[in-house]
Amino acid sequence: MIRVAYILTPITFGGSEKVSLNFLRHVNRERYEIFPILLVRPWENDPYFACELRRCGYHFERVPVAVRRDADPFRVPRVAGRIFALLRGGSFHLVHTHGYFADICGLPAARLLGIPGISTCHGYISNGGNLKLYNMLDKIVLRLCTRIMAVSEGIRGDLMISGLDGGRIDVVHNAAGSTLKEEDFHRLRLEKRSSLSIGVDEFVAGFAGRLSQEKGARYLIEAASEMKHHGKRYKLLIMGDGPERECLSSMVKKAGLDRDVLFTGFLENSEEWLPALDIFVLPSLTEGTPMALLEAMAMGIPVIASAVGGVPDVIEDGINGFLVPPGESRAIHERIMLLIDKPDQMKRLSRAGKETVNSRYNVRDWCRRIEQMYDSLAEGGSRGMRA
Repeated sequence: MIRVAYILTPITFGGSEKVSLNFLRHVNRERYEIFPILLVRPWENDPYFACELRRCGYHFERVPVAVRRDADPFRVPRVAGRIFALLRGGSFHLVHTHGYFADICGLPAARLLGIPGISTCHGYISNGGNLKLYNMLDKIVLRLCTRIMAVSEGIRGDLMISGLDGGRIDVVHNAAGSTLKEEDFHRLRLEKRSSLSIGVDEFVAGFAGRLSQEKGARYLIEAASEMKHHGKRYKLLIMGDGPERECLSSMVKKAGLDRDVLFTGFLENSEEWLPALDIFVLPSLTEGTPMALLEAMAMGIPVIASAVGGVPDVIEDGINGFLVPPGESRAIHERIMLLIDKPDQMKRLSRAGKETVNSRYNVRDWCRRIEQMYDSLAEGGSRGMRA
């Protein structure tokens, strides 16, 4: 049995949390004993991620990321010390970290204890001075781990530019799958549309994700405002929450789109709402290999996405989806209108998208690749300890 300390900061339930939950649900638990260590805000209730871990039967440790809401200058050494104590007493073969804070606090502790470390790098966001500092520290600390898993070729390139050894970086794209049968898909489509007062025959484009600047939801709203200049209309469904929510709501009101753009707020099971869409749109300014995109494709929902990060690795323009330049709202609107006018092309993109995920981004093969990495690192660590 290989025992793995799995460290992450599940503050929200976004793409990286979905990646981890996917793995923890499908990993071979007869061979790998995964012990999640969650870095959490102590003044908040358990995040959705923690609740799902309980449903899956996992025991986990909660480590507070701070002792108060305002400035806490000793948060890093405090959390690192707690992780060190957990690792020292846990007889772990491996440490697997996700995200900059888990890296910064967990990888030095693993190195000091001689435990092989692996980090999954989902990409970097630099909205503010603190994040830029943490990103810089992360790229320094990553030199301490044994292997790095980058979720796209673009992220691997960024890490190499930062001076990290490309020979220690493996590109492991995210994966997704859908277990929905056709009748379940149609049932959810009717249920979710009914709950939002959307007609069965209304055309709906939508987005699912964190409402933050880098996700580019404002460009989708700008695209919707182009409807005023055309005869055909469509609904826009924005699923998620985040710091941009108020600003986006103001945009909708100012554009007079209150009846055309619907906000759902945070959804615990956003994938169950995807069937309500006719088209999925990802207008991001930066991405790794986006989970929401893969989930939509797995369900056979045609996709339009910005050509950023690892998205062009997934989407071949006009074949299994449409690529648009980042920040180009008019291009998004034009592709939506094209698909409204050409239902046969929608069906073709639907089939091709589903086939892409099934053949290249399926959970079974992805999970097995990570397990093989675990095997290799654990065996190397054992040799090192015997020596």
